[in-house]
Amino acid sequence: MIAYLPARSRRSRPGVRRLVTAVLTALLTVLALGLAGAVPAKAAADYTQGVTSTGSGSVQIWFKPTTPASLVDVHYLSAGAGQQNFRMTNNAGTWQQNVTGLPSGFTLEYWFTYEKSGPLYDTPHFTYSTGSGGGGSGGGGGSFPITFQNNTRGTYTDAQIHVTVLGQVTPGQWSYMKADGTMTHINHLDANAPGHLTKNGVNYPNMSFTLAQSGGSVPSPTSIRGGRIYVSLGSPLYIPVSPDDQGWGGPDLRNPNDPNTDVYYDWYEYTYVFGQVAFGGNTTQVDQFGFPMTSRLTQTSSGYDTTRGITLTRAQVMSQYAASVGAAFKPLQNTYRIIAPRSSNLFLTGGSQANYLQSTIDQTWSYYSTHPFRLTRLGETFTGGVSGTTLTFTKNGAGPYALQKPSSPDVVACSGALASGSDPEKQLGAEFCAAFNRGVALDTSAWYTPSAYYTGGIKNDYAAFLHTVGLDRRAYAFPYDDINDQSSVQILGNANPPTALTLGIGW
Repeated sequence: MIAYLPARSRRSRPGVRRLVTAVLTALLTVLALGLAGAVPAKAAADYTQGVTSTGSGSVQIWFKPTTPASLVDVHYLSAGAGQQNFRMTNNAGTWQQNVTGLPSGFTLEYWFTYEKSGPLYDTPHFTYSTGSGGGGSGGGGGSFPITFQNNTRGTYTDAQIHVTVLGQVTPGQWSYMKADGTMTHINHLDANAPGHLTKNGVNYPNMSFTLAQSGGSVPSPTSIRGGRIYVSLGSPLYIPVSPDDQGWGGPDLRNPNDPNTDVYYDWYEYTYVFGQVAFGGNTTQVDQFGFPMTSRLTQTSSGYDTTRGITLTRAQVMSQYAASVGAAFKPLQNTYRIIAPRSSNLFLTGGSQANYLQSTIDQTWSYYSTHPFRLTRLGETFTGGVSGTTLTFTKNGAGPYALQKPSSPDVVACSGALASGSDPEKQLGAEFCAAFNRGVALDTSAWYTPSAYYTGGIKNDYAAFLHTVGLDRRAYAFPYDDINDQSSVQILGNANPPTALTLGIGW
């Protein structure tokens, strides 16, 4: 069974997700859906569309239906006057509308309502960046280069390194990147289009390109939310698209029949909206370690220049992992990857290690039933105590709120009892998740003391190890590893574009 990632990805990481929430809420409120009575188009196979530059600050939006239409309306968000709606002009079957006065680097968001055999249909939203020279969102002001460095030391050629970039250039709509950096809406019909992928008798859309095809660099969209840059070695990734074109199925490490089980892959994730949301991105091992990757992010204007990730060889990482973790964590390692506990059936309900952290959870809940709980961080104070299985607490004197005793699977996945309820309950749940994984839950004075992390007792050995091999001891090894700034996340202090993002691909 395929678990499709819907328009709002269920797999976004906290470090990036916090950047996205506010802007998603604001932008989604202004995305009108066209004329009253229209219904969503079932597929994009019955039209083509695009934007052509006609001069400085001027473009022509065009739409060509495969079935002659009696009307086509275009809707777009202008630079200063909000949503505009026009009946397009039919020029020999291609409907056209000129738009002028666009500032340099502006991302034009547009969509259509068209007639087909009587009913009206609405298209998804598309974007075009002035200066990009074509439809989609790539290049132009506000963009920046993403460069890939082949650091596999000859193990893989540029033609054997595949890149798959997925993200939302328009809120609620998933797109994938082509080798020239343009973004195209995902389409399940591509599974049977020329050049499609096939594995184990199943067809998949081909949404990957190789370093050789891209020349080793692509322009980032000027707006992308939930962006994920998959890199796979020796094979593209096999990613299905849902029949409604609203979601896609990422690799599933708990499914032994997943087509990517025998593919070497890893990824970087980022969010960025030019002028609105500062760039935030990170390497990640929240689900697995496939091979070493580094990310260097630079912004000349602010002097920002940081590199995150792992510079050891893959063989070094694999051998050091095997030598350093406890027996419960050794089976997470196989030929293709090291699987995170949260992504392994071993540590989830019903698995042989499903109770691995239960003793420290029991000890912690027992301790706070006879000792007051108090945590002060980021100018906020949580106080309370445990009765039975419930920690009742206040936040800055407000409350009461309740946090239920978590299970070991809740802790490794930072889910369930640690990710439910009101905002204060979710906040404290995230703090407990980090403390349990780091082995410091019994002493809140150590929750914000990195030197105390992973030093004794029962802990997440997988996360502990990755922090020893990550540059500056940083890693994204569990979902709330960004608490107390321990993750590999890179966040700029402004919403201007980076100068460059360079991803090193190691082996």
